[in-house]
Amino acid sequence: MRKEHIVIAGVAVEVWRKSVKNYIVVVHAPDGRVRISMPRFAPAVRVREVLMSQMEWIRARQRSCKALPAVAKPVMKDGAEHLFFGKTYPIHICEGKGRHGVRFDREIGITLRVRPGTAIAARWRLLDRWYREELSLRIRELLDKWQPIVGREAAEYRIKRMKTRWGTCNILARRLWLNFKLVTMPEECLELIVVHELVHLLEREHSHIFYGHMDRLLPNWRCTNKLLK
Repeated sequence: MRKEHIVIAGVAVEVWRKSVKNYIVVVHAPDGRVRISMPRFAPAVRVREVLMSQMEWIRARQRSCKALPAVAKPVMKDGAEHLFFGKTYPIHICEGKGRHGVRFDREIGITLRVRPGTAIAARWRLLDRWYREELSLRIRELLDKWQPIVGREAAEYRIKRMKTRWGTCNILARRLWLNFKLVTMPEECLELIVVHELVHLLEREHSHIFYGHMDRLLPNWRCTNKLLK
């Protein structure tokens, strides 16, 4: 896989050459970044033709992205809303003696137990650690479910913050990397990414064989994928 950068009609485009047969144009929200995935050895003139044929849609999509309301960043204060697997819950900060901890209730929300005077940074670390534990638990459950179905097993999985990907797979090490931010997305998104990375243990590239496996395993995966866009 190789990335290039070109400018077409004043629009900057990321060009990703892969082992695929089709041309796929995506405009990412919220910044309107344009990306095209294309066959590895396609001529440059063909890439320009494809982009120009979709330029009206690209510009309309970019205008839509600019019109999207800004997403408020979560704050660490009592009553603030925080995302947890696709839903927002209020966070309740309870100060008192004893060990720090986090408790979750679907009706009440997220309760953060801290000692008086605990620094904001320490409170964020406590919440992030809980998020990571919950995400890890869900990943383990999904691997137990899907590894026998896919017919491949991951040697391990790890969680980290990633800016441009929801997940990656190290084929040789059979190691899955999952984006920490998946803990804020609907659970079906996490399931899609886990299955997606496991399928890479069957088929390395995003080829018709790869997508055939995805269609067989998760027939509605394309609908879920739109949530991740």
